[in-house]
This record gives sequence, structure tokens and C-alpha cells, in this order.
Amino acid sequence: DEIRKDVVRTHPDLHFFLEPEDDLGQRRYAALERILFVWAKLNKGVRYVQGMNEIVGTIYFVLATDFNEEWACEAEADCYFLFNTLMVEMRDVFVPDLDEADTGIQGRISNFVTLLSLHDPEVRCHLDDIGIDASFYAIRWLTTLLSREFLLPDTIRLWDSMFASTHKDNFLRYVCVTMVMIIRDKLLASDFSTCLRLLQSYPPTNIDRLLESSRALWIYESQITLACHKGGISL
Repeated sequence: DEIRKDVVRTHPDLHFFLEPEDDLGQRRYAALERILFVWAKLNKGVRYVQGMNEIVGTIYFVLATDFNEEWACEAEADCYFLFNTLMVEMRDVFVPDLDEADTGIQGRISNFVTLLSLHDPEVRCHLDDIGIDASFYAIRWLTTLLSREFLLPDTIRLWDSMFASTHKDNFLRYVCVTMVMIIRDKLLASDFSTCLRLLQSYPPTNIDRLLESSRALWIYESQITLACHKGGISL
């Protein structure tokens, strides 16, 4: 029941899941439900968690709308395989016993906050001062791979870069920090409720510019780290 309730809320405005002809929309939702149900049954150590439906829904959409009709017909099986492969890498995020580990959700949030503190301590301190804990927004960002923060085409563009990265966790962390820095002026001028609204309902942004800024942030930090290492200076 939990899976079904979440599945029917996945991309609720997307025609792909609303198509009435031959009941296609409902059949596609049913495919998502089967994927998640079977995966949860076969992975007893990791229960189904809200947010997995967003990941599966996005993957399934991409596969089922492939120009190659023969491949598109296999979208359900291919989606299960890809989702399972992805969960092998990020399963710890959904395991409560591993919350405090570096690979667990709290560990990843801590790493995100550390990176934000390094690159924009003013915003970090402001959010702390007004009582906004990173978990208020970062849990959703990290568990759904930002699929609920952007329009679907932008999410797909973001995922193209993320899946091409050899360090997906690192990639996602830098993107998240860049997202906060992009709206820093608005955050610094706002109170608790406005800041929370900005972070939980991220404003429209140019996704390519976001990716460029994220990469520039990583390059900048890498160069500083290398220079300090060569000069024998501790960070």
C-alpha cells in the first residue's frame, strides 16, 4: 500500500503517466509499482523508502520513451536492472542502522555541511542562526538525487552528468552546495520561513550553469588543495 500511494504521486503532472488511451498511464504506474515491490522483496535488508519511486519513475520514463521501440518495450526489465545497480551504490542512504556512517544519510549530510562551511561559511552560519538544519532539505535532495527539485528534462540533464561521473557521491555533494550558493543572497536576506521555502521548493535555475558552477567549485578546491600540499601548508 505504501508503494502504491507513492507511485501514483510520481510526476503527477506528466502526461506520460496520465495518458488515457488504452489506460497507458495507469499501466505505466503499475510497472513502477512492480519494480519497487519486487526489489523490496528481494532486498530484505533495505526496506522501501519514499523517494525511491521518484528515482524509478525518472529512469522508467527515459527508457520507455526511447526512440528504439524494441528497446522501449523492455523498459520495465531494464529499469529494474538499472535501479538495482544504482541501489548497490546508494543503499546505505536508506538503511537506518547506517545513518551515522559516511555512506549513510546523516553522514552524507554532514559531508555536505562541511563542504558548504568551507566554501560559504556566511550562509552556513546564517542558516544555523535562524534554526534551519540541513536535514530539513538535504534528506530529500540526497535520497531522490535531486529529482524533485527540477523539471524532468533538467533532472535528466543533471543525471547524465552525474552517472558519467566516476564519483557520484562527490558530484552530488558539490551540486548541492552550489545550489545553496546560487541563492545565497536571497537566503542571507531572509528569515526562517522564507529560507525554508527556498530550499524546499528550489527556484527555477539554468541547469547547465549550475553544472558549470559546480565543476568550477570542485576545480577551485582541487587546485587550492594541491597548492597547499606542495607548499606544505595544512588546510
